[in-house]
Amino acid sequence: MRILHSPEEVDTRLVPGHWEGDLLKGAANRSSVGTLVERKTRFVTLAKMDGNGAAAALEGFTRQMKHLPADLTPEPDL
Repeated sequence: MRILHSPEEVDTRLVPGHWEGDLLKGAANRSSVGTLVERKTRFVTLAKMDGNGAAAALEGFTRQMKHLPADLTPEPDL
């Protein structure tokens, strides 16, 4: 979902569990790190990527999300 179409509870930061992610690539795309920011608490975590493609990003973010505190786990999409 695009941020532009976020529900009011996301925009107003009423409840935790809504995340924004981004991907930072190193020189010549030889390395990358994912960033995850929880919108309400502004908790930030970094996810090591073992590559630069979509599959590496999915694996890196998934691995990192397993280590989050329970009250910050993302809500499933309905």
